[in-house]
Amino acid sequence: GMSRARLPTVLFEIGKVVGSASDPSLLLARIAELVCQLVGAGACSIMLLDGSRARLIPKAAFGLRAERLDALSFGVGEGVAGWVVQRGEPALIADAHADPRFVTLPAVVAADGADGADRPRSQIRAMLCVPLTARGEVIGVMTATSDVAGAFTPTHQALLQFVSTTIALDLQNVRLLRVAVTDPLTGVFNRRFLSDQLPLEIDRALTTGEPLAICMLDLDRFKLVNDIHGHAAGDAVLAEIARRLRGALRGGDKVVRFGGEEFVLILPRADEARAVEIAERVRERVRATPIAVATPAVELTVTTSV
Repeated sequence: GMSRARLPTVLFEIGKVVGSASDPSLLLARIAELVCQLVGAGACSIMLLDGSRARLIPKAAFGLRAERLDALSFGVGEGVAGWVVQRGEPALIADAHADPRFVTLPAVVAADGADGADRPRSQIRAMLCVPLTARGEVIGVMTATSDVAGAFTPTHQALLQFVSTTIALDLQNVRLLRVAVTDPLTGVFNRRFLSDQLPLEIDRALTTGEPLAICMLDLDRFKLVNDIHGHAAGDAVLAEIARRLRGALRGGDKVVRFGGEEFVLILPRADEARAVEIAERVRERVRATPIAVATPAVELTVTTSV
């Protein structure tokens, strides 16, 4: 377990992490690490419900190998995590092997390449899983595991519930924020994001003296696609173009859907020459391959002006 003296430090650290404007996935990985310290766990994972609220998707883990993380997806009601998310109540398990809710993941058993027949069912013995609840809605679970049976106490459970309450609201806010600034059709940022973000980018460029480039991008004669093939085809084209735009850009660049068929690219630290080069690449990517549309089944070559 953990000495009481470390408790305030770890909780303070968690508070600091939650308060930072860092990338949500990094934030969660750091919290998973701190939770391990807090309750003396071998591993900790944080899973959130997907958009349809039918599956738990792993968002961060500490103490688990990366390839195990992908295997860690549960349906609601499946496994301990699925039970917890369904009921919205915690599970404190002294010995997982004796608990009917426990599901052994084949990927975990065979993690070293053995077929698992002659090996223990799982390295997990003790398990503690608490729901992440924000504004009365369960949004996911946080799970701590140990290879020592009986490793967790009701005190550990209380600590984990405290942490989950601290982070759940913040998580939901980040999520809601992301939904608020995203265009539902294409998944790229929307105009609201642009009006929030552009002044910040301009400030940063002026402060640091680094260049900043903005590209306005328009799909040529796009109205014809809608008129001839219908709006479903038009939507499919827009979604595919957005995907290509994202693929053609660098790490910190952002794609915004500005209007019907207009996009804006925000290119931090790109001078004029670099911006032209990126714009050329984008133009080429969009035009290179015809876009296959399902209804009606046609292939459309779309060009853009930047």
